[in-house]
Amino acid sequence: MSSITPLAATVPPDATRPAAHETARKAPSSAWYALAVLVIATVLGSIDKVILTLLTEPVRHALSLSDTQIGLLHGAGIVLFTGIATLPLGWLSDRYDRRVVLAACVLLWSAATAMRGTATDYSMLFIASIGLGVGEAGLGPITNSMIPDLFPRAQRVLANAVFALSAIFGGALGALLGGTIVHLTDDLRHWLPASMQQLEAWRLTFFVMAFAGLPVALLVLSIRRTRRGGAQPATPAASVAQGAASAAGAAHPDDADDADDAVSTVSFRDHLRLHWRTFAGLVVGAGLASIGMSSIGTWLPIMAAREYGITPAQMGQGMGIAFLCGTVIGGLLGVVAMRYVQPRMGPAAALRIIMLGNLTAALLSSLLLFTRSATDAFALLALLVVPLISGAVLLPNVLQDAAPPHLRARTIAMLSVAGLPFGVVGPLVVGMLSDALKSVPNGLAMSIVAATLIGGVLGAMVLRATEGPFVRLMRAARPT
Repeated sequence: MSSITPLAATVPPDATRPAAHETARKAPSSAWYALAVLVIATVLGSIDKVILTLLTEPVRHALSLSDTQIGLLHGAGIVLFTGIATLPLGWLSDRYDRRVVLAACVLLWSAATAMRGTATDYSMLFIASIGLGVGEAGLGPITNSMIPDLFPRAQRVLANAVFALSAIFGGALGALLGGTIVHLTDDLRHWLPASMQQLEAWRLTFFVMAFAGLPVALLVLSIRRTRRGGAQPATPAASVAQGAASAAGAAHPDDADDADDAVSTVSFRDHLRLHWRTFAGLVVGAGLASIGMSSIGTWLPIMAAREYGITPAQMGQGMGIAFLCGTVIGGLLGVVAMRYVQPRMGPAAALRIIMLGNLTAALLSSLLLFTRSATDAFALLALLVVPLISGAVLLPNVLQDAAPPHLRARTIAMLSVAGLPFGVVGPLVVGMLSDALKSVPNGLAMSIVAATLIGGVLGAMVLRATEGPFVRLMRAARPT
């Protein structure tokens, strides 16, 4: 008994108050303003990323690009360097003012967008794509680390949901707004300085988007600075809290679980050594499926423009509506499927739904060979997005269950970086196949279908073989 008294005395009064005290706290209006700015920055990034897809055909003709080069732009130029820059930008945001780092990222990708407008050859365009990827790499780690500083725990779920929805719908909204911007830029050409009126429409569009980055960067800097963890109540040291929980007999089971996780002695190296086959299966299975899937959003709209002669504005409208409809239906389908499947399949439910979603999309991609209009192509795009999103909304469950809490961040980062090569290979493979089949009618469509079918079927087979070890991994990470 004597050992309990001094320990309890070290716990601040706030730490012993009921949990209702925390739920009563609400974020100030400045926090919601900050969240709105983060959403605006995310949507701007989505527009700047998708705008090249909308303008691929005029850029290809102006700079004499091959499909292989276009695949490299969308793969290595953006995907690879976005992944590489994520970790160092996360490191910077943990050590310096996150507002300044994010504003610098906005200015960097805006400058890269302007560089696209000045490109006279493929090399300049590729370097600009690298700058865009590096700048946008900061969005994820910075915004996800700012939200906990802005909102107390009781409101963090809502804030995260709002931001997550903005990220999911950012692609659809970016396509819709991007197409509109392309159209308006050309219509307002006569209002521009005489030196710019003779420029091609695609160059003017890149310049307009670059100028939009400056006010967004100023908005980011206008966010009220908060203390790291400032939205959360002060808590005692972890060891003291664990000791108090033990002394109290672990009155709350959740507290006991948290304490067990915190004091776990499993190291990151040991965790990888014990489960490397499972992690390899997850990376390879999901990566093979992504070879084709990562190319659909890039190449299917390009095929529609090339085969059916639609304008960038029409392409943006078609992509936006397709992604919007597919995302809404797919998201709802994924949640409903998880509720139905999980009681029957247990820990394997999320992985099984992801596997079936990827396989379904791969099989549906064969319908691309039978499209006869741009409307058909975008209707198929919406149909393909449904099973992909139904699995994508469950992916966080798989990643979060792949490690105990004290190893979760490093494990997710490791899996994400390991999957980067597949995201690079996807668009490139389709481009190379398209160049090889240039003399074959409908060669681009055949290239997309071949990459998607082969990658999707092989990926599903690998994920299916990984299901058993993954279930054992989850049970080891979260023992009952």
